[in-house]
Amino acid sequence: MEENQVSQQSLLKKLSHRSRQVIFAVCLYLTILLICMVSITPKQYDLSIGEVSPVTITASKDVVDEITTEKRRTQAAEAVSPVYYKDDSVSNEVLSDLEKAFSEMRSVRELGQQIRDSWEVGSGTFTEDDYAQALKLLTTLTLSNYQLQTLLRTSESDFENLYRSLTSAVRTALFSTITEGQLNDAISNIQQIVAYNTRTDLWYNIAIPTLRVVLRPNMLIDQEATEENRQKARDSIESTVYKQDQNIVVKGDRITAEKYEILDSLGLLAGKKTDYFLYIGSALLILALLGSTYLYTYLFAPRLLGDGKKGLVMGISILLTLVLCILMGTYAGITSMPVLLAAMLAVNLLGAQEGYIANTFLSLILTFVTMKRSDFETSQMFGVLLTSLMGGTFTVFLMRKNPTRLFVIFAGFLVGCFQSGIYLCIQILSSSDTSNVLTSSAMAVLGALISAILCIGLQSIFEAVFNLTTQSKLIELSSPSQPLLKRLMIETPGTYHHAMVVANLAEAAAEAVGANALLCRVGAYYHDIGKLIRPMYFKENQMGENPHDHSDPRVSTAILTEHTLDGVELARKHHLPEPIVDMIRQHHGDTPVMYFYAKAVEMYGAENVNMAEFRYSGPKPQTAEAGILMMADTVEAAVRSIQEPNHEKISQMIRKLIRGKMEDGQLDECPLTFRDIGRITFAFETVLQGVFHERIEYPDLNKIKNKNKNKK
Repeated sequence: MEENQVSQQSLLKKLSHRSRQVIFAVCLYLTILLICMVSITPKQYDLSIGEVSPVTITASKDVVDEITTEKRRTQAAEAVSPVYYKDDSVSNEVLSDLEKAFSEMRSVRELGQQIRDSWEVGSGTFTEDDYAQALKLLTTLTLSNYQLQTLLRTSESDFENLYRSLTSAVRTALFSTITEGQLNDAISNIQQIVAYNTRTDLWYNIAIPTLRVVLRPNMLIDQEATEENRQKARDSIESTVYKQDQNIVVKGDRITAEKYEILDSLGLLAGKKTDYFLYIGSALLILALLGSTYLYTYLFAPRLLGDGKKGLVMGISILLTLVLCILMGTYAGITSMPVLLAAMLAVNLLGAQEGYIANTFLSLILTFVTMKRSDFETSQMFGVLLTSLMGGTFTVFLMRKNPTRLFVIFAGFLVGCFQSGIYLCIQILSSSDTSNVLTSSAMAVLGALISAILCIGLQSIFEAVFNLTTQSKLIELSSPSQPLLKRLMIETPGTYHHAMVVANLAEAAAEAVGANALLCRVGAYYHDIGKLIRPMYFKENQMGENPHDHSDPRVSTAILTEHTLDGVELARKHHLPEPIVDMIRQHHGDTPVMYFYAKAVEMYGAENVNMAEFRYSGPKPQTAEAGILMMADTVEAAVRSIQEPNHEKISQMIRKLIRGKMEDGQLDECPLTFRDIGRITFAFETVLQGVFHERIEYPDLNKIKNKNKNKK
């Protein structure tokens, strides 16, 4: 039942931790997204078609000029010649219709001859009934009264001459083909052949109306093939594109419909369309960057994901640097941006790995912001990417082991010179104008120095607010003037001496395996501060009677094991960093107090004694530094008990004690390997051989004098 409750509590704790991680990640994402949105939102202009632009406006991204593109494609399609095919059936149909039309007109002409013959000599006109009767004879074409009058008055010879000439000319025209769309040209050609020997009124009133009715092109357009060719011509025309940073409108230019449409599509016109794709793409890209950073951390630095405080410090450092870079880039120039600030803060406050991760993520975000800012050029985007990524990595390399304020300034200056060299190379490669090279280089150095100065100023604030274990904080805590160390030295001198020796052992071992040596030393200084509560119950502080001689073994065990919890309480009261608090709590793990356990077995019998009652409360060491401290504490206390210590005895004792810790499972939860433990053992042996080295026996002057007298 108790095990189930413990497992449920553990599960709830994990879920709570996971939910806090999710909330933090969401808040970080939304904050970065908001900052980037504000930064990349393009400036809008109140312009209209026909107005003269008061400013030069560039494209915030690649955009297609749809109106100009469509005009060019339409022109290309219209320039394509139609594809024709010959319809042989048209010629026969045209000649047949022409023959039918002339047959009907011949009947009308004969009717006119009859009517004219009935008139008296020198007089007579056609009546409406005559015209109506004539129209009834025509079915192929329709003629007006004026045109009918010409036909009714035409002589047979003139009519037959027109018939022969027109039929011959139409046959010739059809043979040489009449192209669709060029019917008027064909009629004009026929006129040149026929009209010269035909009366004018007969040509215009009879021939032309007849040709317009019966004449058709026999060379027809292949619509499908022609449309296919036109589509190919349209497709061959590339879109007219304004590239990012290209001028859309130059100051003094008049706003055309085409340019107005482009500005509208980019969301650059006040009160008009918003470019939602810009924000959607930005949100997805930032999410991808954040996800990639999380994945990288999960693969190569998973311990960071379990430390909410470190994640919060990294997030604040990145956000602060991002805001400062945007402001500096806007008002002082892109080369002056303090891109190194996040890397400097992270490496000084958290460590080299955290500094590299923070710098990489910030570099990518800054590159994205620079790319989308319409007032920055593309070459500047590459400048930001290279200087922030390479300069930040160089900064982490320089500052990973030397966090002093003076060195931070020196590193800032050195990396600033490095960044100015990068900007110089980019300027040479992207432009022949080198007039502002010196200014850009100076601003790059200034930006790096600003990063260093801000790092120094902000570091102490972060340390105080988050109680961080930085190198400078550890150096400060190692000072003998610290209140707890002063008390330890005055009230428990034996414990103080023990802590000093343990500190030497732990530092040497940490350096041997690449752990945090300074953290090990300072943790060793404070690991037994709990003994300040009851100093006389610990052997190294006893000057006379041992109070444990008159107490129950269980009571003695409770007093001894309580010093870790007392130490944690004192550490929290004096605001010691959490890693040191953890080392105080974990440096004994859950090891048993064997002396009092054996005493209890002797007094009450083994069957009446439970070893669990004689163990420390734990937990076991969770870090390499805590594991090193446990072994150093155990070894130092035991080696002091060796009678007449020498190299062999010390080595055997160290190996025996460390093997015992391993067999008891005390080192199972810390990341130390067997190779590390071998190196730690050798480091302990080296230090303790120096502490307990063999000394020469100093001569007794009285014995020497007496010996000389006897000789005399």
